[in-house]
Amino acid sequence: MPSPLLPSGLLRARGAAKRRRRVVSHLQGQGLILDDRQNDLIGLLTRNLAHLSEQEQRGTYIYGPPGRGKSMLIDAICADLDQKSTARFHFHEFFQTINNPSKRSSDQSSGSVFTEGLQRELQCLKVLFFDEFHCAEPGDAMFMAKMVNYCEEAGIFIITTSNYAPEKLLDAEYFHHLIEPTIAKIRSSFEVFELDAAVDYRMLETPEQMRLSGYRSGTLNPGYSPIDETDFTEQLPVGYDHIGPVRLTGTSIEISFSQLCRTRRNTADYLELASRFNCWHITSVPSSEHMPMDEERRFANLIDVFYDKDIEIHLYTQDRLEFLGHQLHDTERARLKSRLAQLANTLNTTDRIMK
Repeated sequence: MPSPLLPSGLLRARGAAKRRRRVVSHLQGQGLILDDRQNDLIGLLTRNLAHLSEQEQRGTYIYGPPGRGKSMLIDAICADLDQKSTARFHFHEFFQTINNPSKRSSDQSSGSVFTEGLQRELQCLKVLFFDEFHCAEPGDAMFMAKMVNYCEEAGIFIITTSNYAPEKLLDAEYFHHLIEPTIAKIRSSFEVFELDAAVDYRMLETPEQMRLSGYRSGTLNPGYSPIDETDFTEQLPVGYDHIGPVRLTGTSIEISFSQLCRTRRNTADYLELASRFNCWHITSVPSSEHMPMDEERRFANLIDVFYDKDIEIHLYTQDRLEFLGHQLHDTERARLKSRLAQLANTLNTTDRIMK
């Protein structure tokens, strides 16, 4: 006789357990040893995803210091889901995509750009993975509120990471009230999970199999550069103008720090450039001790984009960048320091930078 049908709850529980095993196996295959908090988070997310239709909460807000594995874990889980009903965005990429001028209708009013962008990019989704939820400026608070409200109304489950506890978002005294309604919604409608086993794994030696390609195959070269900038002769179109001089070799680019961070470049430019070249050599990075704040912030955004897009980057610097980020918010500085620690330091290839 055929076996009786299993209750739907039990089927979903078994499905969650299978997904959890697949995700853990995938991560372990990369040479990673998961800590207890990471294992707890994988279990929580796979259970929640198996019971989406029964969830009262509309999302999971994961926060903790840099280097705890937040992005790594959600990427592994995202890859195991149905890609037709799942999307994954990084903070910078999300807002560039939503506001992309080429996708706007000719009669679209400026006030409706963001709302229509949400409808266009998030339609038919069941799950949205949003990496690096933060609010650095008052305008971010408005955009985040619209995104959270839209997903709630559309029934989209949000899984988001952040370096900030909800109450620490946009913590500037005169602007914090702008994000307070969103914080209240996160606390009431999301499961909030702190991921912190008190170890920044990016500061540890990276398993060799993870350093073969992409961002982690890059280098930091203090006081050394084999590149002659007088050979830079090409101008590169970006946005509505050009950047240069640069030197191009296939999908590799050699460019100076001045061109990237001392001109009026923004994150949209970095995203466009990252999509066109997969190997970057950035020359003449100045002393981190005397780098102005606007240059620090552009450089931090550049590293954010390249890290998220897994772009190989080689930095030729005046010093070890030990003072980099000294004018940024503590959390921004910690994130930048943690990401730079992934690059091999050519001064001592057995050591990592930023000890």
